[in-house]
Order: sequence, then C-alpha cells, then structure tokens
Amino acid sequence: MSSFSLVIFDLDGTLVDSAADIADAVNRTLRDWKLPTYDVPTITGWVGEGSRKLITYAFQHAGSDADIDDVMPGFLGHYAETALDGIAYEGVVDTLEALHERGIKLAVCTNKNEEFVRPLLEARGMMRYIDGIVGGNTLPERKPSGVPLKHLATVAGVSLDRVVMVGDSESDVLAAHDAGVPVVMVSYGYHKSLDLHGVGALAVIDRMPALLDVPGLRGDRRSA
Repeated sequence: MSSFSLVIFDLDGTLVDSAADIADAVNRTLRDWKLPTYDVPTITGWVGEGSRKLITYAFQHAGSDADIDDVMPGFLGHYAETALDGIAYEGVVDTLEALHERGIKLAVCTNKNEEFVRPLLEARGMMRYIDGIVGGNTLPERKPSGVPLKHLATVAGVSLDRVVMVGDSESDVLAAHDAGVPVVMVSYGYHKSLDLHGVGALAVIDRMPALLDVPGLRGDRRSA
C-alpha cells in the first residue's frame, strides 16, 4: 500500500482525555437551569457530535424543553473555563513528534468548536506538530461528513490516497468512509457501543505509540 503523507486525528477521546472537563461544563450548565446533573460516563455517552448536540442530549435527558439557543451561551462560557483541562493520553505527544520527524503532515479534525481547539493543543505541547485544524464550526459540514477531511487534505496539498484518519468514534469512521480514506481506531476513547473490530479499520490500537508501526506510517521511509 502507498505510504501516508497526512494523518488526521480526532481530538477528544483520541489525543486528549477531556471527558471529566466536558462533564463539568455540562453539569454547571444543568445547575444553572436547576436541572439534575449526571456522572461522567453518562455524559461521555453524549460526546462526539459537537457541543450543541451534547447539550441538547443533556437537556432532553433532564426532561427540559428549554430552547437550546438560550442555553448555548452559558454552556460555551462554562466550556471555555474547562476546555484547557483535557490531558494528553500517554504517548500522544511523543508519537506526534515522531510522525512529524518522519516528514508526515498532521492535522486535527474535531466536532469541538474551533476556538477551543488550538489553545488546548498549545497547552498540551501538540500545536507545534499540527499543520491544520478543522473544528465543528469551521466549515458548513462536520463529521460524520467527509468534507472536513477532504478540506484538510486539500490545504495540506496531499491526495486522499495518502491520507489516514485516526479516531475513536462512529463519527470518525463515517467521516473516513465518506472521504474514502482508511481509518485507525484507538480502543481507549469514547467509542460507546461501537464494535471497533467490525468497522473495517486499518488497525485498532490500544496506545497511540502503536500508530508508529501501522503499515504506511513506519519509520523505514520518508514521506514524499
């Protein structure tokens, strides 16, 4: 198979563990509206489709019919207060550095609003290796659409047959399929009930450093 020149990473559940911080922002918002709060695993089950869907699920679960347009400003305020608390998963920064040194371009595609992405990547020492970012509000379409992946490939000047997606959720799989690129799944993220071994992934890895041994990313060649 051809060697990859661009790796596109999901963020939450793939590069950083942000579940507790997202849950904190959701629960602060629920308390503002005098609604019940929920534990981290429950809220994590709503993660992956962007902040608006996340808070919609939370308010539906709490039995509230509040207008989400009225809720979002408060939620985004709380989220801004917790957004930098996400912790890089073990081995992530070293893996990004190693891929970068191999001449492979790196990008992030997330449904988190773009304004929260760069500061978090900066705080965790990742931004120096990242060539492109697409957030949930960057383009008219977001994951599970493949449009963001195609956009990142175009910006990087890399053809789609030299692109691979790395993620943890169904939206990552669907986006990769829609863009026509292979996907590597991480087993430690927020995959809900997704059968990671049944989605036709190029590989399923338990730790990010294992990405360095995936065919097409090994260090025995330089990317064009």
